[in-house]
Amino acid sequence: MFRKIAPVLVMLLVPTAFVHAQAPSLENPSGSGAMAPGLTALPGGSAAILSWIEKDGEDHVLKLSRFEGDSFAEAGEIARGRDWFANWADTPAVHARADGAWIAHWLEKSAESTYAYDVRVTFSTDEGKSWSPARTPHADGTPTEHGFVSYFPADRQRTGMVWLDGRETGAARDGHDHEGFMTLRTAMIEADGTIGPDRLIDDSVCDCCQTAGGTTALGPVVAYRNRTSEEIRDIAVVRRTADGWTEPRLVHADGWKIGGCPVNGPSLLADGMQVVVAWFTMAGDEPKVRFAVSNDAGATFGPPVTRSPGTALGRVQLAWINDGFALSWMEEDQDGAARLRIAHYSLQGELLDDLALGQLDGGRVSGFPRIATVDNRLLVAWTASEQDKGTRVMTALVDLDRPEN
Repeated sequence: MFRKIAPVLVMLLVPTAFVHAQAPSLENPSGSGAMAPGLTALPGGSAAILSWIEKDGEDHVLKLSRFEGDSFAEAGEIARGRDWFANWADTPAVHARADGAWIAHWLEKSAESTYAYDVRVTFSTDEGKSWSPARTPHADGTPTEHGFVSYFPADRQRTGMVWLDGRETGAARDGHDHEGFMTLRTAMIEADGTIGPDRLIDDSVCDCCQTAGGTTALGPVVAYRNRTSEEIRDIAVVRRTADGWTEPRLVHADGWKIGGCPVNGPSLLADGMQVVVAWFTMAGDEPKVRFAVSNDAGATFGPPVTRSPGTALGRVQLAWINDGFALSWMEEDQDGAARLRIAHYSLQGELLDDLALGQLDGGRVSGFPRIATVDNRLLVAWTASEQDKGTRVMTALVDLDRPEN
């Protein structure tokens, strides 16, 4: 399907009001202490996978549950270990391939240093009933940061993955001992689950912002937070063409200069010639969420649309839905508390729904809320704190179709 949005029309439709809504919570099989939810829509659009981390004694356990119809199935286990790097921002995920294979990853400590950890990848051909031995997509062997993974389909039986790779951050370069830059790298997961050699995409990126990947009619496209020598950290995209990966191109030149990582990466949708990228910025010392649309497979983008200027917290997510797309993000409300916002846009750029879905913890506890489309309804997952019980993964189902007046 080739989707097309008119970027000029989108730019003019700045919402002025929204509807307060409290989506009823949807019971899921995660237990007390659960955190780091992930959501993945399965091919066909009628089901999704919820994944999360729980503690079992000294072990961390990566679990999953299939959502279909109106309920979740019994939880299954993907992997467990005692030396994981489990946190609120760099979280595990499951990727569902068109041929029915599932891919999952988590983070495992490689040394005593706080941010020394590796990506570990496993593969299932029986819908999560069994999983292959874990593999690592990077072969550098350095005790540095490797994470913030995203995926893109290469074809029905091959999947590309990208990640932030810190092998240069603690290495000697040019004969001098000094810290280098975080890099963006990629590798291919083959039909049998084996992983090919890793390749460099960008040699200077923001240190700990999420990446996002997808595939257009012309090939893969990846969005991430770039980093210049002047510490401008705006969102860039790279595309893979017949000549290899392109040079980075900014989605929009916000000009956000910041001396550290904001831990607030982009989200991306890609289908046919259509690409949508959403992100957070504090350029000009004003927090805001933005999205922009490309109709040429990510080569260029139209003017950005800005949401929640002055109150945005970011943590954006995108999902195709109802022949349009949904954008979710967090913002501060009038009382200084955090809430989750969801906006629904048509492919022609018309704002269809603008919802505020209750309050969340504005700190790290809530993590990054996730959305996925199931039967044209929006499945939402986030982390909530429970009094005297730690955290719990919460889920809700939102119908973005408004009744006729």
